[in-house]
Amino acid sequence: MGDRIVSVAVLESHRLKLIALVPENSVSIFDRFREFPRFADLQQIAVRGRTVAERTATAARIDSAVSISDRAVMLLAQGSACAAAAWWARLSPKSYTANVSGALLVAPERAGLTGHGFASPKMKLPFPSIAVGADDETQRLGIEWGSRLIDGPILTAASAPTNRFRAIIERFTAAVVERDVGAAYRILNAIGDD
Repeated sequence: MGDRIVSVAVLESHRLKLIALVPENSVSIFDRFREFPRFADLQQIAVRGRTVAERTATAARIDSAVSISDRAVMLLAQGSACAAAAWWARLSPKSYTANVSGALLVAPERAGLTGHGFASPKMKLPFPSIAVGADDETQRLGIEWGSRLIDGPILTAASAPTNRFRAIIERFTAAVVERDVGAAYRILNAIGDD
């Protein structure tokens, strides 16, 4: 057998585009992420969903942000914006969601409770996700979305554990790298030595 040179591209956290979905007129719990150089490339999208037109515009903003990214995307969402993230992911074509490596869904709220109309089919999200929250609603939604569940306190922008979220994102990024490396090895094994 000859020597084979294998090249694997590794996704680093500074090569991960963060897109934060925040309910309109809410203070983002993700604002402090900009303090960390690795996560300085954070784009925030204000989620509006009172009317069909507002939901359509929100979907278009998410579509645009994800599709123009030159790197893998991680969605961050808080409160009722978690329902918007799930709604977008479930109803968008696979080509729109393919660039999303995962989602961190913090303190999700049912869309119907807050007057938002982000109802969608009850099915798992097309990418890995983590739901953070201590209440029964977070647990129910996390299970519905196929998310890994992490207990956490009710959060505000002032009390958001930024270091904990940063650690979750870094662990999540490492898992994405591991999955991508595993996929590369499976492809190489399928090709064989020839």
